[in-house]
Amino acid sequence: MHTLYFVMDPETLPLARDIYKLSQHPTQNFPFCVMSINMTRIALQVLREEAMSKECNRRQQVVGVLNEFYVATYLHLYQLWKTQQKTILDSGFVLKEVELFAKKNPKQMLRRLEVFLKERRAGGIPRGTSPEPQAQQPSPPQGARAGAGQGSKGKEMHFTGVCELPPDMEGEARLI
Repeated sequence: MHTLYFVMDPETLPLARDIYKLSQHPTQNFPFCVMSINMTRIALQVLREEAMSKECNRRQQVVGVLNEFYVATYLHLYQLWKTQQKTILDSGFVLKEVELFAKKNPKQMLRRLEVFLKERRAGGIPRGTSPEPQAQQPSPPQGARAGAGQGSKGKEMHFTGVCELPPDMEGEARLI
């Protein structure tokens, strides 16, 4: 559910796209959805340990705070991964670091997310991101994916990737 929230909220969708692009990087790649499950696990653990109780009580809601904290946790991971040029070999250590920081600093994590989104809305480039697009590995040709030796010459299908879609910042969030 958190991943769905992440990509359905027009304010967090650009960040989700940036993280997805990084997950496809030739050397810094990681499994986007598996990492998302880890961010959910961390967010739920912080909630269980009552580290977000004050914020939940202040806002009179739990789900909204948990959703934002999930995004804040993924943002923290993204910034560490990108700035320190982490790879999948570092993932265990990075996840531990993110979890420890999240447990000790939940309010700071939410505040960083708020500042990040505010900077992005203002048109600036938030800290921890770069203006240049991420290099992406080209997709293998259709025949290579489906097994080139099959001899099937059916109609070739072309799919649009998430990163190839133009941003739609106006109106409601839509499924793509």
